[in-house]
Amino acid sequence: MRETLVAAGWGALVTLVLSFVPFSSVIGGAVAADRDGGGYARGLWLGALAGVGAAVPLSVLFVPALAVAGLLGFGVAPSAPAYDLFLVLVGVFFLAYTVGLSAVGGLAGIWVGRHTDRSLDPSRWL
Repeated sequence: MRETLVAAGWGALVTLVLSFVPFSSVIGGAVAADRDGGGYARGLWLGALAGVGAAVPLSVLFVPALAVAGLLGFGVAPSAPAYDLFLVLVGVFFLAYTVGLSAVGGLAGIWVGRHTDRSLDPSRWL
């Protein structure tokens, strides 16, 4: 269990560090799955777990940015009747993007580990 959490933590950390890069969640999920190994189902699970681990700190930055954007006139204004629906939809899309792409990255990480000689384990980079 500890190894699973460590691998997911590495994936979440890579996602956070590369968060300025589009699709960084895929890279984080791949790192988590390659670090742990296992089958494709385990890679999918580890990638999703890394995505959840990255989504929590990213949402701490994302929620205030969304509020400021609404106050500046981008998106839906906070006084609009559909603002609550807008927040729910944005939250669902944010989670689908972060967790979903990390899960896809987990599958990719298992594929890379099985079909190439490359290692995505960041502890080997140091």
